[in-house]
Amino acid sequence: MKKEGKNFKLWSSRADLIGDSVMFLPVLNFLEKEFPNSYKVFPIMKKCSQAEPLFLGHPLIDRTHITDFDEGFGENDKKVFEECDFQIDVRPKHSSEQWHNTRSMIEETWVMSGVGLNKFREMEEKDKLPMLYEWFDIERTNKTVAIHCFAGYGRDNHRSPDMGWWKKTVSDLEASGYKVVRLGHPSEPDLNMFVSDLRESSFMDQVKAALGCDFYIGTDSGFSLVMGAYGHPQISLLTNWNNGHISNPYCLAPINHKGQNLNLFCDIKKGGCSGISQERLIEATRILTAT
Repeated sequence: MKKEGKNFKLWSSRADLIGDSVMFLPVLNFLEKEFPNSYKVFPIMKKCSQAEPLFLGHPLIDRTHITDFDEGFGENDKKVFEECDFQIDVRPKHSSEQWHNTRSMIEETWVMSGVGLNKFREMEEKDKLPMLYEWFDIERTNKTVAIHCFAGYGRDNHRSPDMGWWKKTVSDLEASGYKVVRLGHPSEPDLNMFVSDLRESSFMDQVKAALGCDFYIGTDSGFSLVMGAYGHPQISLLTNWNNGHISNPYCLAPINHKGQNLNLFCDIKKGGCSGISQERLIEATRILTAT
């Protein structure tokens, strides 16, 4: 007997990192068209389990599944995997080391999923966009900005502005009348400035705090992709930090389904993110808050 609807189970996500899982969300729209009303299991690596609540309100995720290990699968994972009727490789490899030059991040995700670009292009525009849903309450505060200073927990100097850049930025934002809320991981460098520092707070508490601010400023990180999926106003600081990335400068920009994202780019050879002037940033805040 052919299985249909909720009797047909899918194992489907891209599970390695929080941002990977967010970028996979539009693929669920394709899978829903292929397997209507199917039961979708959404695996999340244990190391990213703090982000599981992001996906609880998604209409196309029937069950989240936290893997047994941070970086691999165990017996329980195998059991759930084998119970599914259709499986997608949740830890795929990139199609090419040079993908940044020809594709956006969302296009690369479709290629890695095995679905391919032709199917991506056939989708309605709204179904190509990652979307997360606010199933929780948000306390909104005026004249506040959330900043996520460093990608890779502060270990990757190429993807983020330096300390001096952030200190001047915070001073300029405060001079413009904003209260600054600092997000990130406790291991990241201290700014040694008087800001509301939430790095010791849980991941979801930081998400809620950011959504309560007027807008968000962040780097090439999973948190920025989360903000885009909520459609929250954001300014993205970008550079071509990958080896061989010489064209297509905005391939790593978050996909903001409400179009409320301003991308500021500076070539790695001209200082990277630290080469983005505060004048450009402050002008971007004016544009973003005027819409």
